[in-house]
Amino acid sequence: MKPAKPSRFFRRLFARSVGGRLLMAGTLVAMLAGPAAAITVDNVVQMHKSGLPAPVIIQTIQSTGSTFSLSDADRKTLADAGVPAAVIEVMKSAGGGAAPAPEPAPEPEPAPVDALEQLRNSEESERAKIEENARVQEAVRRAAEAERNKMRAEEASRITAALKTAREALDAERYHEAAVKFDEFIRATDANKPAVISAKLGLADALANLKLYGNAAGLYHEVVDAGAEHEAFQKGFEGLRNTSRLIAYNPVTLESLGNHFVGNFSPAFQSNYNYFVGRFFFDYNRNEEARRYLALVPDGAAEYGEAQYLLGLIVVQEAGEDAESSEFIQSLIKASEHFQTAVLAAERTEEQRITHLAYLALARIAYTLRQYDAAIFYYRKVPADSTNYVNALHESAWSYFLKGDTKRGMGIFHTLDGPDWVDYFLPDTYLLEATVFTNACRYDYAREALARIEGRYLALRKPLQAYLAEYSTPDALYRAFVLKQTRRGIELPRLVRMAIVAHPEFNELYGSVTLFRREVARIKADAALFGPQLTQSLLETIESRQQERTLALGIKLNQLMQALDDELGNLEVQVTEVRIEIDEAALDDLSGQIQDANAGETKALTQDAQSQATATTLVGDKYVTWPFEGEYWSDEINNYRSDLTEVCKR
Repeated sequence: MKPAKPSRFFRRLFARSVGGRLLMAGTLVAMLAGPAAAITVDNVVQMHKSGLPAPVIIQTIQSTGSTFSLSDADRKTLADAGVPAAVIEVMKSAGGGAAPAPEPAPEPEPAPVDALEQLRNSEESERAKIEENARVQEAVRRAAEAERNKMRAEEASRITAALKTAREALDAERYHEAAVKFDEFIRATDANKPAVISAKLGLADALANLKLYGNAAGLYHEVVDAGAEHEAFQKGFEGLRNTSRLIAYNPVTLESLGNHFVGNFSPAFQSNYNYFVGRFFFDYNRNEEARRYLALVPDGAAEYGEAQYLLGLIVVQEAGEDAESSEFIQSLIKASEHFQTAVLAAERTEEQRITHLAYLALARIAYTLRQYDAAIFYYRKVPADSTNYVNALHESAWSYFLKGDTKRGMGIFHTLDGPDWVDYFLPDTYLLEATVFTNACRYDYAREALARIEGRYLALRKPLQAYLAEYSTPDALYRAFVLKQTRRGIELPRLVRMAIVAHPEFNELYGSVTLFRREVARIKADAALFGPQLTQSLLETIESRQQERTLALGIKLNQLMQALDDELGNLEVQVTEVRIEIDEAALDDLSGQIQDANAGETKALTQDAQSQATATTLVGDKYVTWPFEGEYWSDEINNYRSDLTEVCKR
């Protein structure tokens, strides 16, 4: 049914209010039909014709919840009345089409005020909990950090106090006490602490002052391996270098020194370090690495002469054996340059050992290149007080002989058969004499020289072989040779023993083993001062090194003895060859003429030698007593000459 028509009062009020724009849409709705009045198509037309703008009409429709089922006629009515399209669209959406529009879904009711408050309170409570947890965690973190700082401070205080006490004992030369305190500190402290490296340096210094070099060297090595960035690195290396000189400390693990960069240290330290590392690689025949480090030692450094000498030896080692090739000759020339530089550098630093070795090397290069005058010049540079003097004297005699100065060569050989060199193993002196006598057609003297070789040298071979057979292991050889624990009748001839003792490699190993043996004795004697823990640690270290070095010494003894046996075997062959040459030469001349010539000349030469009262006694005359009764003019030995003359009649 149609809603009731508005009263006259309403129409007047409506018209007046519209004209004065005093009424709002909400008031109009209320006046039209009350709170639940619905708007019809006619109402919309009337509102439009009354001059209400489209937005007001649309708001009125929406606020009343009116719905429309617009028919085609309704749409035409609205259009004819000029109702705006926006209003018609709203009317369509508020029911639309011919079918009645479904009830719009009710809007969700606003949450009750207490539920919102509860939600807000819950969020604030959760936020408060998070903040509280954060505060608790921060407090825990700060407490833990404070505890760590406290522990670090206590540890630093303990470290400072412990190291101070140990260093005070070290500075006061109470070395046993210092060693114990440093050792206790090391045992009680985390091994990764930098202070442990400082303690190891202190312990090494204390042990070195107690002459316990084997243990000290190992600790110095650990200090160096801790890295060049550690403050103890430089002092650790200096200790390692000094102890290595005393005990020949040179384990293969020293190659780790090549891992450290020392470019930030002083030039003097760098030179010393590079020489030390280069020398290590040289000893292990790693020439490329040795050359790299030795070449870094600059001119003017204290180690420059030694570095140049080793570089020269490397060139000689790599030269090969083809003495006729141009490459071989060029290599020796290059090596001689290193040796000449070594001489000049060593003379500046007064390093006589290197000077003598370099002169000997230069002489041998000249000898190899058949430059005999140059060889003799350098041989004579080696003084009589040098450990290399006998080698230089002996080799210079060969140089004289090969250059054609037979008399001077024989004179030197003859002096080497004197009492001052009775313990030197020089078998080829007699072999050369036999050769010279044969060339001079003095066959009897030649045979006598061979007989002296057989009696003095070849007779050594049988007992040497028996010795090697009896003491066949390195340990047995060490005990027999060093400790003299031998079976009766199985002894080594003195001359063989002296030849081994004179060898530099034997001396190096023997010196180390001897020092290690003494170190074991010192540790045991001072066990009460060291305490049980440190004593056990020191003994374990040094006994292990002593065992290793003892084994190495036994192996070296076997090698040296085998080399002597081989040399004697070759000498046997050479004696046989010379004897055959003597017999063949003797058959070329008449025996009677040779004997007559020898008899007359021997008498004259003997009288001449005695009248001169010099050391030039007749070579081959059964080696008569020396006129000087064992005294020699060492500065004239290179000038001794034989009065031997040739008696060949061809």
